[in-house]
Amino acid sequence: MRTTLDIDDRLLEALMARSPGLSKTKAIERAIERYVKEDVYESLRKLRGSRPDMVDFSIANRRLDIERQERERPAHA
Repeated sequence: MRTTLDIDDRLLEALMARSPGLSKTKAIERAIERYVKEDVYESLRKLRGSRPDMVDFSIANRRLDIERQERERPAHA
């Protein structure tokens, strides 16, 4: 989807500094994806243990932790 955004220059510069080699579009997409996944993770974490009949989310939580670690790992490592 093509969108025009008015983003604070310093915020975008900080994002680009943390995303070497990525285009602005890819860096913003990655940041949005991370935000959404973290939000889902937090929602699941808050639900853990709240209902005895709910599925254990430990496997999903572990998978999200692994994905987060992979995203945060430097590209050249």
